[in-house]
Amino acid sequence: MIVKCQTFKATSHHPTATARHAYLEKEGRAVGGVSTQNINDNDRWYAEMDRTSASYHLRGSVVGREFVLSPSAEDGATPEQVRDFAHEWLERNFPTAEAAVVIHCDNKERTARGLEPIPHAHVYVNAPDLEAGKKITLSNTRVRELHDSAQELSRARGWSEQERYFDRESGKVRTIESKRTEYERRPKWQRIAERTNPDYDASAARKAGVGRMEYEQAKKGREFEKTRVRRCLKEARDEVIADRSKNLADALKERGVAVARAKGGDYKYRIEGSRRSFKGATLGEQFERGRLAASIKAGREAALQANRGIDIGR
Repeated sequence: MIVKCQTFKATSHHPTATARHAYLEKEGRAVGGVSTQNINDNDRWYAEMDRTSASYHLRGSVVGREFVLSPSAEDGATPEQVRDFAHEWLERNFPTAEAAVVIHCDNKERTARGLEPIPHAHVYVNAPDLEAGKKITLSNTRVRELHDSAQELSRARGWSEQERYFDRESGKVRTIESKRTEYERRPKWQRIAERTNPDYDASAARKAGVGRMEYEQAKKGREFEKTRVRRCLKEARDEVIADRSKNLADALKERGVAVARAKGGDYKYRIEGSRRSFKGATLGEQFERGRLAASIKAGREAALQANRGIDIGR
């Protein structure tokens, strides 16, 4: 079990639990919703955490910590098994803290290499200790203990373990050698540079807002959900332009894509049976609600004038 820790402060990009929740639950990426510990309002866990932090008036800028618990691919863990593991780890290590567990299955690095994503848990722990009335602090020793605790729980489940920091027989701390491959140990900017595809930079896909990873996988014959939604949206748009009796929602439904209203007035699209949804603007500027409606209207007017034999070029 790989354990990664990230600290959030009042001066950081996500200065509150509310701000962090926006990322963790963005566009339906939270598999199976959010489960919590020591929280009354599960649906608005982030607001409750922020109220708790404000009521304690604790010193320091730390507002919360997030731990990513990720099993090995060989373990074959399901999202629910990872969730159960996260709560067991939480109960052992932070029993008197407010916490939220969010499961993700969107490993971009693995997907970019054509590998299946691994379900992993994002465990957000609020800063106050509800029982002690103090802020939770983490020393280097405590961080190592949290790592070793995850390995003990992994072993109990029959999952693979990482090397432990503490040698119980000698009572000493040992240095752990990274098990990541040479590729994985390289800085992220270098890994991205190695995947750079000159064809992509000169392609129409880049201008249309298609990401490099999506483009490269499409070249290998793999279609992402985002790619499929974009393709269906283009086909549906052309169909409603040609057939004025149809609307976009029906044309998309025939292609297995559901439409719903998103925050900010845009639409969001989801393949039926999938938990992931995509806002129109994230699919490309031309798919933002206003621009999409304008393009359909312009296309219908052009088709109507062409049918009447009017030269719209004059």
